[in-house]
Amino acid sequence: MKGFITSAVFLVAALLAFLLGGLLPDYVSAFFYSISLLIKECMIFALPLVIFSLIFTSICRIGVGSVKSLAIAIPLIVGSNFANTLIAYFLGASCINAGLISSIDTISASGAASFAPLFCFLLPKIISNDFALVSAVICGVVYAAIARRDLGARLDVNIRKAHEHFSRFLETFIRGFFKVLAPLMPLFIFGTIVKLSRDGIISQILSEYLMIMAIFFISAYGYVLAQLFILSTGSLKRCGNYLKNILPAVITGFGAMSSAAALPLSIKAAEENSTNRDNARIIAPCSVNIHLVGDCFFIPFIALVMLISFGKDLPSFTTYLIFAAHFVAAKFAVAAVPGGGILVMLPVLQKYLGFNADMLGLLTGLYVLFDPFITGCNVIGNGSLAIAFDKLMKLKK
Repeated sequence: MKGFITSAVFLVAALLAFLLGGLLPDYVSAFFYSISLLIKECMIFALPLVIFSLIFTSICRIGVGSVKSLAIAIPLIVGSNFANTLIAYFLGASCINAGLISSIDTISASGAASFAPLFCFLLPKIISNDFALVSAVICGVVYAAIARRDLGARLDVNIRKAHEHFSRFLETFIRGFFKVLAPLMPLFIFGTIVKLSRDGIISQILSEYLMIMAIFFISAYGYVLAQLFILSTGSLKRCGNYLKNILPAVITGFGAMSSAAALPLSIKAAEENSTNRDNARIIAPCSVNIHLVGDCFFIPFIALVMLISFGKDLPSFTTYLIFAAHFVAAKFAVAAVPGGGILVMLPVLQKYLGFNADMLGLLTGLYVLFDPFITGCNVIGNGSLAIAFDKLMKLKK
């Protein structure tokens, strides 16, 4: 019930922002957008510590078995990305051959006049999310290995106490972070959606790229929802509970256009949907930057349509396999921030699919337009991945 209320509040905030975005005075819209940017800046600043805390404490509790957990998690993420990229190839080729999409028009200027935030508060980025993830894994595995070999009993008492205090501090930080973040999320969503509405991004998608949006929604969202249904063993009630727990993170990801910004709520959803919270705390931070179902569907699909739009032939399946391998590898360099999914892919598209500067610019523009919907799909995909990982870990035991 609590998850349903949270989702309803988020939806109301997003709907009000969309309806009122064009009616609010510029200074009011700018104020809410400034608050949204401030909340997002604080979230991004705290995320490395959140990731380190979750991974480190979970690995310490699991022990050396955490190495096996990671050995399952990484291939699962890579395999999912590769399979999704292949599905996008067959989807794009089928739509083109069926004549559903023959070309893509150029991106026009944004609709309504935009506005600048009233204030901009920038926090320094001390460490990256990737560094926090790697360091947490190393520190956790080292400590777990020491304790496993009974060296822990011979460790100095002060060292053991220091570790206990440190772990307790991290747990307290995580609980406090989520507690403070929860009431701020409606403001965050409202300010961001107001900006999207005033820039004309949402209306442009609905008016000019309806067919692309329809195909993307039916295929990508249908795919991740089907995954949830399968993972629920065909139970509509269980599938509904899974989706209800994930929905707050999805709405946050849509409004923020960032899977990283939705990570705290994604972790909470993964914990609620898993039988072991430690499994959820390992897979959710690991997958936030590199397991992006929406990107795997959208970028290859639009890339194939653009090749036809610019008078080029569809790549052979062998050529596409080479592209897919490099596409999946590049996922490890993606930053889960607005537009981050496309930037690292531009060199891959240029080298392996023959994209020129005009095509890269057009694809970037389309990606930015669709980024809210892509991110929402990414968040659902990460939620289903967390459930699959939990079931695999349970099966392994």
